[in-house]
Amino acid sequence: MTIASRRYWLKALTVAMPVLALMPGGPAMANEAAATALPRLIGTWQLVSYELHDGKGGVIHPMGAKAQGQIIYDAAGNMSCHLLNPNPPARPSTVADGATYEARVSYDRYSSYYGPYDVDTGRHEVSHHVLGATMPGWAGTTVVRNYAFEGDGDLTLSADIGTGGQRAVLKWRRAR
Repeated sequence: MTIASRRYWLKALTVAMPVLALMPGGPAMANEAAATALPRLIGTWQLVSYELHDGKGGVIHPMGAKAQGQIIYDAAGNMSCHLLNPNPPARPSTVADGATYEARVSYDRYSSYYGPYDVDTGRHEVSHHVLGATMPGWAGTTVVRNYAFEGDGDLTLSADIGTGGQRAVLKWRRAR
């Protein structure tokens, strides 16, 4: 999120708060909705599973069946996400340039991004405004995820991807 867009949102909130005060329930109602989602989201979460549903009943595990990862949301509105396939392929004995091979395998098995985030409690969406990522094309984009809390310490983030009913589903457990 740029400084200009942060200024825009601060200005929009300054304008919106008096309007909210005139609504039934006033700003307390709007703040109550935000307060129920944000405290539950803030913290460190460990990846339980990462699945891509193909829309035809099939499921693949893009980072392997035992993918590892961590997503962190702080109270200041910053987040970072890290995903890892912990089982790299065996290094072939025919590899001439070890550094090039290691770089390619590292890129294939690790993904991360970071930036500010915001939550739309009405739509159950968290928007990650990507400042930097291992995938250069993600920088400057906004990645929207549906969120759902399950019990006291489980979080599911999901998003429709591509066409044909494909869906990414990442399940997280609060780190203790």
